[in-house]
Amino acid sequence: MNTCVIQYNGYLMLAPQGFDCTYVILTPSELEHLQYSSMGSLTIDQQLFVDVTGYMLFAFVSGHILGRILKTLGRG
Repeated sequence: MNTCVIQYNGYLMLAPQGFDCTYVILTPSELEHLQYSSMGSLTIDQQLFVDVTGYMLFAFVSGHILGRILKTLGRG
């Protein structure tokens, strides 16, 4: 079984099935170490997380306030 590892944006990744590889850049033991060390690793951009969380909180609060206003106007 051959597995191809590609470099994409500075990260080493396993290539998708069917990806055409013409050369090997890792030994099997290096590949196994790469597979086990990268399990579950995820990099989240902190600024993007803060922005998205802020927008979601703003949308929730403003929607809640708008709903209360419309509910109050509907009673009158």
